[in-house]
Amino acid sequence: MTVEEALLAVVGAVALVLLFLGLADALEGDPRTWLRGRRRRLARPDRSRHAAAPAPRTPLARRATAPSPASSRPEPKAPARSAASGPAEAEPPAPEPARATVTEEWRARVATLIRGRESAEARQLLDPALERGEVDRETAGFILDVCSTAVARDLWRLRRAVRRGGGDEGPLEASLAVTRVMLEAPVTQGLPREQRRRGTGRLWRGHTRLGLRRWRAGTFETAVESLFRALGVRGIDERRRRLARDLLVRTLEDMAGQSLELIPQLLGESDRAVALEQAQRLLEHIRRTRENGVSAEDLAVASSRARQLLDHIEHTPVR
Repeated sequence: MTVEEALLAVVGAVALVLLFLGLADALEGDPRTWLRGRRRRLARPDRSRHAAAPAPRTPLARRATAPSPASSRPEPKAPARSAASGPAEAEPPAPEPARATVTEEWRARVATLIRGRESAEARQLLDPALERGEVDRETAGFILDVCSTAVARDLWRLRRAVRRGGGDEGPLEASLAVTRVMLEAPVTQGLPREQRRRGTGRLWRGHTRLGLRRWRAGTFETAVESLFRALGVRGIDERRRRLARDLLVRTLEDMAGQSLELIPQLLGESDRAVALEQAQRLLEHIRRTRENGVSAEDLAVASSRARQLLDHIEHTPVR
């Protein structure tokens, strides 16, 4: 082979390498990374070829022995890891009784009952476990999310039913009761704030929605109870608390007005005890409303009607 042919062969090989690098750049990205790895792989056989030479063997031996001090450094870290792992292994025994009792099957069963609107059956499993402290934090968070979703679902279904002129409040009331039990359980106090806020907001919305619905239907006694529950939800902001208070004041005013209309009929039927019971119940509602932060000025109309009611009962002669 002549010199010219050898040069042509070298040039051709360089061209092929450049072409390959260009394709690698287009398909895989940076060819330099691949080239570095290729050089390392090619360098390994070179070292094995020259391994027979005594001169390069001693530097390699020194390089291999040089990391030995560094390798001895992690040895003190081993006790640190074991010490760190000691408390981590000591933590599981504390919630172990809960996990041994409240199994994954139990969780799935309770969640299925809540989703299937069988809250009474779910409470039969949930209440004893909460009382005995057998529900761990992870399970409590899971059940609370299931309850919160059930409340949102039942609110949506009740809203749709109202538009059609009907609607059963029972499923929503049951979902609200389970959600309240979970939020008031001590184990849920350690849950993330956002998770608790979501459940608290839906609990307040459900009770307020029921109170509004019952106020519109004229069933003021049950409306008042729903609104008191809404005010009793812990963690609600002042805006929501004010909305529930305003609706409660309006409900008490209408309740007092309705009682004023019914009292003459009750007294005419010589049912004075029933009339007096209604008046006393109204006064008790007003007192509870004052305890929930509503001013006497806001309750002036309801209080005035309650006094008129009592005066009417006292001054009406018995027939």
